[in-house]
Amino acid sequence: MVCFAGAAAGFHYTERNPAPGLETMFEAKEEFTYEVRYGFMRLGNVFVSSRDTVINGEQLLHSIAVIQSNSGIPLMGSRRYEYHSLLSRNDSTTWAHKFWVDNIHRGRFPEYGYTFDYERGEIIVVKHDAPTDTLDLPTRLDGGPALFYVGRQHAGTESEIDFPIFIDEEVAVVNIRNTLNRDRVRSAAHGNDMVDVYLSYGDASINGPFGFNGKFESRYDTSEWRIPIEARVSVWIGNVRVQLIDFQKNE
Repeated sequence: MVCFAGAAAGFHYTERNPAPGLETMFEAKEEFTYEVRYGFMRLGNVFVSSRDTVINGEQLLHSIAVIQSNSGIPLMGSRRYEYHSLLSRNDSTTWAHKFWVDNIHRGRFPEYGYTFDYERGEIIVVKHDAPTDTLDLPTRLDGGPALFYVGRQHAGTESEIDFPIFIDEEVAVVNIRNTLNRDRVRSAAHGNDMVDVYLSYGDASINGPFGFNGKFESRYDTSEWRIPIEARVSVWIGNVRVQLIDFQKNE
């Protein structure tokens, strides 16, 4: 059964060990550190964190994903991007009120961003801190970081979701097929021990960060937190692995 993640209808699936709810994940204030590798080459790191913020009297979750390249790689140098989302949630899904990208190594704050005005049904596009366009807002949207929470919410279930994101100034859909299938992977975040994981498969026909495009696989641990242990994704140089090396939960 395929459901639209931004719709009001609930998901219907079979589950063995209940996955975490969005309320639980929003309250945890977790911090993740991932290492991105292409074969034996370390391309860089990804840092994911969150904190509470209040905008116009409403409490939101400020989700931050930082991509830092390995400065030792020839022709790449040091590149750092920060992806920010101010998120709301209900019991079934999450969406953004504002999304922006800071290009740290070039000093652009922001390089671009989107404000989602749900009352007016508008998306305000900002580039280099100046509004450049106003577009129609068809549904609840995000620039991509919300997928981190939605993926965990349904990991270890038999479900398929189509999650809408706003990228390159248009709406795209990321398809995620969750399964009860398990695997075992070695995890640096767990003392280099083998960890049981649930498998999920996705397809993102988008032009994402560092050339991310196409099919991907996600591996979540089988605990009640569904910690994202590893992802295998397609980028411009080929298939890379994004592996968790550190995790902190600040309840």
